Amino acid sequence: MEVQFPCLTAGRGVDTLIVMAKKSKTLATSGKATPPSPKVIDFDEATFAEISTLISVSRERALLSVNTVLIDLYWSIGKIISRKIAASEWGDGVVPQLAAYIARTQTGLRGFTRPNLFRMRQFYEAYRTESIVSALLRQLPWTHHLIILGQCKRAEEREFYLRTAIRETWSSRQLERQIKAALFERVVLSPATVSAPLRQSRPEAVDIFRDTYMLEFLGLPPGHSEADLHRSLLLKLKDFLIELGARLLFRSFRISHPGRPTRFCA
Repeated sequence: MEVQFPCLTAGRGVDTLIVMAKKSKTLATSGKATPPSPKVIDFDEATFAEISTLISVSRERALLSVNTVLIDLYWSIGKIISRKIAASEWGDGVVPQLAAYIARTQTGLRGFTRPNLFRMRQFYEAYRTESIVSALLRQLPWTHHLIILGQCKRAEEREFYLRTAIRETWSSRQLERQIKAALFERVVLSPATVSAPLRQSRPEAVDIFRDTYMLEFLGLPPGHSEADLHRSLLLKLKDFLIELGARLLFRSFRISHPGRPTRFCA
């Protein structure tokens, strides 16, 4: 008896075997354990924020420490130069020689050029007799001191900007703007009028309120309206707060009514 096997054609039969082979392979590997997906852990945001704050505070302290060391260094160098010149031991021509010597012996060190060395001398001579003010010097960066020394001629004016810049935490750009806007003249030489009862109950009101404000940053035309002023103040709110001072808070909100123009209230 002849046994016949089914014949596989090149078409459907081969495709069927391929599909069956794939299924069997899938069944063979289905028994393997599937690797677990990474477990999602909710991070401790409060602790993370605390650590981040510690880093920020430490960085600020480090910068302050570096600034204190630099100010002390510039003071000491200025003191030596001033005393040598005052005693006629040095002429002005010695300072360029000192700058060249520092550049040669301190490779890569910057900031000790002839002009800067003379500024250190000026820094020392400006504050050497003012013991109260000298305690404030370490609280401001060297750039602030250069601005004050370069633009303020009177001792009381320098002290005013030293104290105000520290209290208001001004940047060098803000400090320079206030000096150019004659803040000292407006506040000290022409102070705002404050009533006696207010002066007694709130002595700080004398320092806070002023009769005039410099609002040149608004860029308003000469014939602007009050609405233009208010709108520009809102657009330049940051600069306006700086002009008011760090101790004042300016709040504004918008009121809209159907069919009526929008109003801004403070």
